[in-house]
Amino acid sequence: MKRFEGRTVIVTGAGSGIGAACVRRLHVEGADVVAVDVTQEAVDKIVSEFGGSDRISGAVLDVRDQAAAQTLATDTRARLGRLNGLINCAGITGVASVLDVEPEKLERVMAVNLGGTVNMCQAFVRAVRDDTGPRAIVNISSGAGVMGVPNRLPYVASKFAVSGITKSMSPELGPLGIRVNAVAPGMTKTPLVEYMLQDPAAVARINAAHPIGRMGEPEEIAAVIVFLLTDDASFMTGAVVSVDGGQTACL
Repeated sequence: MKRFEGRTVIVTGAGSGIGAACVRRLHVEGADVVAVDVTQEAVDKIVSEFGGSDRISGAVLDVRDQAAAQTLATDTRARLGRLNGLINCAGITGVASVLDVEPEKLERVMAVNLGGTVNMCQAFVRAVRDDTGPRAIVNISSGAGVMGVPNRLPYVASKFAVSGITKSMSPELGPLGIRVNAVAPGMTKTPLVEYMLQDPAAVARINAAHPIGRMGEPEEIAAVIVFLLTDDASFMTGAVVSVDGGQTACL
């Protein structure tokens, strides 16, 4: 399918994992994609996959930088003549309990996962608010954004916040013709969880926690994210969609 021909989408956290899977899926479906990550190495890695395609460009950005986020969105809109979608995959993990969490760790995780998402959403909306045609945002929450997880206090706090702001933004942006939804993945094989996969016992526990019996693949999450940007999802806004192999349904 070519559901994105003539459309432009920004993807943050595009250098690996779910973000990279979104870039690949969007390219297959005809989109112009701006692949954003925090290091030049990560950006170059994903852009190089496409053999110089003129529909893929890269940008280095720390999503915590509000001014830089606005410049990216405004410049993308001006350069390509349109900006139709935003996928907020940039994020970091945060392991700590309520007894030992350090303020600096909590602040950093919240600044990237929540603050970065807010910055990108704000920049996108300011760039396209006066446009017509399809415009949509997909934020990345987590299973940890819909249920409690012990010893992950910073991460859980940030992802519950992403779920919340998605719902809060939907009535504000609906009158502008902009939809905003979130996807809440279960455990997915990405660099963020690679350290867990070195322990067979941990893998067994993770698999057992999912009724489907396994972890997710980035491409499975990307398929739902990309769907939420399409016209097939035109009546969806303010939703937090679990894509987690049934994990949150049974806990």
